[in-house]
Amino acid sequence: MDHQTFLRWVAVGTAAVSLASTRGLALVRLNDGRDQLFVNASVSMGYNSNIFATKTGSGDILTTSSFGIEYVRKAGYIGVNASVSWSLGQFGSNTAQNFSNPSLNVEFSKATGRTTGSLTLSAARSSRADSAAGLRTDSWNYNAGLNWKYPIIDRYSLSGGLNYGQILYQNAAPGINNLNTYGASLDLFYAFTSERDLFAGYSIGFSDSGNGSQSTDHSFTVGVSGKIIPRLNGNVRAGYEIRQESTGQTFGSWTATVGVTWSVNRRFSLNGTVNKAFSTTSTSSSIDTLSANIDAQYSLTGKVSLHAGIGAGTSDFLSGLSAGRTDEFFTWSAGINYNFNEHFKAALTYSYMKNWSNVGSSNYESDSITLNLSTRW
Repeated sequence: MDHQTFLRWVAVGTAAVSLASTRGLALVRLNDGRDQLFVNASVSMGYNSNIFATKTGSGDILTTSSFGIEYVRKAGYIGVNASVSWSLGQFGSNTAQNFSNPSLNVEFSKATGRTTGSLTLSAARSSRADSAAGLRTDSWNYNAGLNWKYPIIDRYSLSGGLNYGQILYQNAAPGINNLNTYGASLDLFYAFTSERDLFAGYSIGFSDSGNGSQSTDHSFTVGVSGKIIPRLNGNVRAGYEIRQESTGQTFGSWTATVGVTWSVNRRFSLNGTVNKAFSTTSTSSSIDTLSANIDAQYSLTGKVSLHAGIGAGTSDFLSGLSAGRTDEFFTWSAGINYNFNEHFKAALTYSYMKNWSNVGSSNYESDSITLNLSTRW
């Protein structure tokens, strides 16, 4: 990457965010603060050595700017959180991959009364490197979810959810298929202590790919939420999942969703995640994916903090044209955050990823460095 080009874009980004910070981007409060309106903007400049996530992928500079408006209402029986944003991306050389991606998110929540829950709706256009397909894709993603919780007696309560998702690919290459997903879940919670809940649940999911292939997932899990052990808080869920395909094939494996935080001290914290589940790729292949990450954050001062992370995972392709394929990956990242004040933030991040596969074109590595400047009023 040309040194002068990098410095020029950093200067442009800094000027753009500073201008946004000093003109027009003001927080609006109505009805004694019960209705709030926020405006945000960001500019990022970065270089990625492999923007296509393939063995022959090329590198490029990407400049991204985004603008958004958020609305928050905390009054009455139902709370509202809504946001609309627009992200514009421009590549230095691969201009055919430039994107203009709007997004909309709305959440209606009920936090009082015997029954609590939320309704979420979202629509967003996405541009990304798809490692399963070995190319970049553009898609419209639509999601809807309804979640609720109801106390039964004493320490017992029920919670459940319904969800729907749709991915519609734009100008997709042959072999890339749209995807519709439907799901429902039910959990029984037991308040073991004031700080810890035990639960058991069942969920069912249905996937319908654009090429006519379908699958149904049944998942039986148990877990704990709240304080797992002293200083370790979060949610741990594990169990067994069965996937039944319309072709007559059936697959079974353990499944897990883990998200925990360990506060070592006031300055240092660790976050860990583990995910193991079946899913469907853009090429209509069923995959069994396991991934794990550990992220650390250390506060040097009230304004400056360091962050680093490490992760690894594996994906087994079970059906479709990619049946028999196995991918393994390793990734790490590190960076620094600077919070000038509550309105302005800056972050510089470096990341590296290596992917091994028994499909030659999917053996690749990539590294990237990104500077992000953001403001919120």
